[in-house]
Amino acid sequence: MHSVMVLFRRIMLGGAVAVSLTAGPANVSPARLTLEDLIQATGVSAVDLSPNGRQFALAREGQIFLVDSQGGWPYQLTTTPGGKQGIKWSPDGNAIAFVSEGAIWTVPSTGGQPVQLTEGKRGPGDPRTAADRLPLWSPDGNWILFETGRRGNDDLGVVRKDGTTTSLLTTSSQAPADKGSAAWSRDGRYVAYVERSPEHFSGRLLVAEFDSATGRFKGEPRALYTAKQDRGGGWSIRTPEWSPDGKSLVIVLQDSGWDNIYLVPAAGGPARAITNADSDDEDPVFSPDGKRLAFLSNRTKPEERHIWVALSDGRRPHPLASPSPGVDSTPMWSRDGRQIYFLHNSSFEPNGVAVASLDTNASKVVLPTQPVNFLNTGLAPPEVVHYKSQDGLAIAAILYKPLNFTPGRQYPAVLWVHGGPEGQDVLGWEPWALYLAQHGYLVLTPNYRGSSGYGEKFRNLNVEDSGGGEVDDVALGAKYLVDQGLADKDRIGIGGGSHGGTMVAYEVTKQPDVFHVAIELYGVVDRASFIERTNRPSAIRWTLKMGGTPAEKPEVYKKANILPDVPRIEAPLLIMHGEDDPQVPPYESQELTAALKKAGKTFLYFTYPKELHGFSQREHRLDAWRKQVAFLNHYLQPASGHGTTSTQEIVLDDANIK
Repeated sequence: MHSVMVLFRRIMLGGAVAVSLTAGPANVSPARLTLEDLIQATGVSAVDLSPNGRQFALAREGQIFLVDSQGGWPYQLTTTPGGKQGIKWSPDGNAIAFVSEGAIWTVPSTGGQPVQLTEGKRGPGDPRTAADRLPLWSPDGNWILFETGRRGNDDLGVVRKDGTTTSLLTTSSQAPADKGSAAWSRDGRYVAYVERSPEHFSGRLLVAEFDSATGRFKGEPRALYTAKQDRGGGWSIRTPEWSPDGKSLVIVLQDSGWDNIYLVPAAGGPARAITNADSDDEDPVFSPDGKRLAFLSNRTKPEERHIWVALSDGRRPHPLASPSPGVDSTPMWSRDGRQIYFLHNSSFEPNGVAVASLDTNASKVVLPTQPVNFLNTGLAPPEVVHYKSQDGLAIAAILYKPLNFTPGRQYPAVLWVHGGPEGQDVLGWEPWALYLAQHGYLVLTPNYRGSSGYGEKFRNLNVEDSGGGEVDDVALGAKYLVDQGLADKDRIGIGGGSHGGTMVAYEVTKQPDVFHVAIELYGVVDRASFIERTNRPSAIRWTLKMGGTPAEKPEVYKKANILPDVPRIEAPLLIMHGEDDPQVPPYESQELTAALKKAGKTFLYFTYPKELHGFSQREHRLDAWRKQVAFLNHYLQPASGHGTTSTQEIVLDDANIK
């Protein structure tokens, strides 16, 4: 206990690890990344193009800014408390709707006091979705459609632009179903949306007629498409897009085993595939004249996303130029249909606004975020590497090499595991990996089975096998680093959050000889207890992924339960959890720490008040990062050059903390 408290006191003093950085190319010293840099390097989190195409409204640092679509100095439109999200211009361009503090607001686009339109009353469900969100103006500008969790499930509501009338369009009081992902038809007569229920968890596409006089639906909605149930529970129909003529909707389906784009007749009829690549095509948007579609695709490289354009029937698909390797998102057509604006991030820069010309196929960033220190790290760009898992499955991972990397030298390494498990690590903005790499670590982020981006089959290889092949996929990433002569086999750590935290728990119990230090953030350790306590959609999803309930699949749940294997753990653990987490209840970490204490293992456990799934408050984020860096550095970069997992004495070298 004394040794653990020594480490606790030293960590509380901590900041970033102090590592000497030698001069970079051309005798220019790289900028030393700090944890403050990670906090301050925020990109554009929400953006919308004005109806006349002349301005962007964007959210950054909790406020709304306006900026010329050709670039220029942003004008701050709001100064009110509370973060701003869900930004949408009114059709006439005179106002902007947004979400703040659980309510729908509008603000004049010329400036003025924001007006709160809805109460922001929170329901009894998941606090992340328990209020009002995602505003959408009707085409005539008289109504704002929004999603709400006031009654515990997700429903749709509308509010008049002056806030005088609010009504719920759907109600889930009779059955546990969620309605969302809504879209107005171009004439405002209809609303298409997606309903998810336990029976149809992958979604049903519905269309209802809207009465603009009363603000209610006329009659019952019509079902246009019912998605086949994803056996892993991780896929569902996304937001549909109406064609300008109102005759069809375009949606993304996985009927081919990949995310491809389909047309669905608005009057009813079979869905027709208009893309059929062995890749993921997503977020389709019609051009103003309806003759073309812009969409995102990873056809060029699975670990990138870029804008593609095709005719509206899917013919002649081709990629648009992107400013750099990385990730594009949120395609927005210019008013004349000759340009596409979009968000773009790369390995060294968070989301900025870019534009590509369909005439010249040239692109540029018109609103960069320019985090100077990240642009001058001295680091080589990360690279995609591949290795084989135990059963021969090909695994892709992103590798970050340390500053001043020297071939032949063996470095301390950290495998950072994404959550989901349907997430994917890509060649985009990952500041934590850059930070660790600049401070002397090899960093590998593996896309283990269950990850998105590689098709439905790959994504569902972990169904009824949680804690099975995925564990080999990650552990063999560490072996790959050692076999390549890159990593010191005695100085390899692992970390991750959510399902990444679950993977950390799997690794240190099922592969105890591989990892020498571990950071487990708000992960699941007992899937049966998790399903009892998590939110309803999460419980449905994971029951599907496990193949049934604990009573129906006892052996599957037994393999996924790490608690009986805690005595096998050799690595010291740092465990962190938000005290109000609705996704992975803190009970999971409490179970883990109790088992670790009983087994006499080395661990530290920290909780953060008023935090949900992950850490959002500035001081909590900094504190968590400081502790994580100090913990890694103590075991993987001690003065002796070799780590220790001794429980007898944990002494943190003060020279390693600034």
